[in-house]
Amino acid sequence: MQGIEIKNLTYTYSQKTPYEKKALDNVSLKINEGDFVGIIGHTGSGKSTLIQHINGLIKPQSGSISVMDINLNQKKPKPDLKRLRTEVGMVFQYPEHQLFDDTVEKDIGFGPKNLKLSTEEIKQRVQDSMELVGLDYNDFKDRSPFDLSGGQKRRVAIAGVIAMRPKILILDEPTAGLDPEGKEHILTLISKLKNDVSPTVIVISHDIDEITRFATRLIVFNNTKIAFDIPMAELFKHEDELVSMGLAVPMAVRLANSLKKKGIALKGNIITPQDLNASVEAYYNNKFNNSESNVLIDTATSAEVRS
Repeated sequence: MQGIEIKNLTYTYSQKTPYEKKALDNVSLKINEGDFVGIIGHTGSGKSTLIQHINGLIKPQSGSISVMDINLNQKKPKPDLKRLRTEVGMVFQYPEHQLFDDTVEKDIGFGPKNLKLSTEEIKQRVQDSMELVGLDYNDFKDRSPFDLSGGQKRRVAIAGVIAMRPKILILDEPTAGLDPEGKEHILTLISKLKNDVSPTVIVISHDIDEITRFATRLIVFNNTKIAFDIPMAELFKHEDELVSMGLAVPMAVRLANSLKKKGIALKGNIITPQDLNASVEAYYNNKFNNSESNVLIDTATSAEVRS
């Protein structure tokens, strides 16, 4: 199996101490090769502990986990963690804090160098990775990563991960702390990496509108368990339950629900703003022209913001 299979995974921090805290409780999950998965949940719900298991940073206490045919419960011989961390790339929250070398080229090339690749292969991987994240090799290779903007630092950190060419890419809150322009760059980059580098992508995010832009599957964590792992069109019918968990549904869904209460029932699975636009235009095709349809959306959006 080229994906991830987790069965009955349970993990408790500081076992048998006064600080004991359960982080995962009997979690079972299968992620197939090619999946684009979004994981959401409130702070402390278990999502970060889960992804650290996938990368071998935390050893399973109870239950089983297999990643890319690597059995992480195996005792003898021990799991090949070097291969695992080559196959599974992890971009932590605020990855720019992981930068350490004195030039961008050296920082990105650190991982490939540890794989004992040739000098030519390392350079090629650095160049390819920088190109993928939108950093010109000649302009940035000799610059200190610490002199770059926040968004540029994050792209350098991501380039360092994808230079390993992982088959599975995990990103933890990839847009945290960035300005709108920086967020847009990273969101566009994630989709590009899915197509060009890592067939399987897992993203943790608290922003439901961001994550639904690209994820084809959402997994909701609540109090150490998986609360929902169902098609998104079905998931957002559980708005009251999600709100009770401290989560929200996408703005497009809220707007569609508001219009429905006013007697305007839109057709189709509405999740993104593009879905909403298409449904409104279809609904009013015989009554308004396209510009008037957009006015309706703007009016509804303003009402939503005011409420």
